[in-house]
Amino acid sequence: LMGDSIEFWKDLMSHPTYDAFWQARNTRNFVQHISPDIPTLIVGGLFDAEDCYGAWNLYKAIESKTKNNNQIVMGPWFHGQWGAHDGSYLGNVQFGSNTSDWYRQNIELPFFNYYLKGKGSVDAIKEANIFFSGANEWKQLPAWPPANSQPQPMYLQPNGKLGFTDAAAGTVNSFAAYTSDPAKPVPYTEDVHLGRTREYMTDDQRFAARRPDVLVFKSDILTEDVTLGGVVTADLLVSLSGTDADFVVKLIDVFPDDFAYATPGRSNYEMSGYQMLVRGEVMRGKFRNSFEKPEAFVPNKPTQVKFALPDVAHSFKKGHRIMIQVQSSWFPLVDRNPQKFTDIYQAKDSDFQPATIKLYHHASKVILPVLK
Repeated sequence: LMGDSIEFWKDLMSHPTYDAFWQARNTRNFVQHISPDIPTLIVGGLFDAEDCYGAWNLYKAIESKTKNNNQIVMGPWFHGQWGAHDGSYLGNVQFGSNTSDWYRQNIELPFFNYYLKGKGSVDAIKEANIFFSGANEWKQLPAWPPANSQPQPMYLQPNGKLGFTDAAAGTVNSFAAYTSDPAKPVPYTEDVHLGRTREYMTDDQRFAARRPDVLVFKSDILTEDVTLGGVVTADLLVSLSGTDADFVVKLIDVFPDDFAYATPGRSNYEMSGYQMLVRGEVMRGKFRNSFEKPEAFVPNKPTQVKFALPDVAHSFKKGHRIMIQVQSSWFPLVDRNPQKFTDIYQAKDSDFQPATIKLYHHASKVILPVLK
């Protein structure tokens, strides 16, 4: 529809890998030009549908060059929600207070008053000012990721179990399988929309859990809070009948069957069994080792696919469960993979083919940044 007339679209089509075109446009490659004397406040949203990656990683890139006057704020917001919107909810999920107003009054206003007008103080603005969903509280921390964040694997076990112990150790032949069909992709939301929504970032994932092309792994009911702060890493051992596939990993908070938000003055807001998307990310399989040099899969050969999800600040409360969903499409949020190793921008209809995906339990896990 646009390819004949819009130059930027043609540029995208001409650069399907992380080549010089994209490297020249990567902000993180130029942070060395930021003066350490200039105060920098990085602000972003935990649930920013446009760019959930950028704020976290721009902050880290600047920190790698200079640690002077570089601070980060991450609230439970969609893109720009901190500016002029009520930050007390997103979609069905509530955060307990107007987080946007708190930010404006306690961070934004003091920051600009001090650095632009020479008034007041910024002592109350810490290095990392992070809202933790689930617990629904701000944490003001001396560093991000927090010093007490420790990597802890959760294993994708047989029979859809998810646990902190490797129940499949030594069982190299144990796997779960599904068929990914580009003609029947997994949608990113249950609803029908004319445009991409921002609320999908906290949407209920029960619609996906019911599909045969989505693997579901669920923990036992938690006996204590599990709080995450930092990067989640997906580490999968997979094989596929084709030569390429996408791998979407979703981290989900499963609410108790009797959960409801208290709503003073009216009936409580029932959320029983809600499967809240906390974080999701996709890895196009051919880029598993390099975004510059794509590699085909060898059909039916077990292959490691390991990738990071954007940072998480979330508390899974006692009585909840942790869930992981694995799938190979997320349409139309992510364009369909033909599941054949090719330049997808130039793929023909005949290139799109179903593929059988196997995930091997003994070597598949997610590594969670658990706060101790």
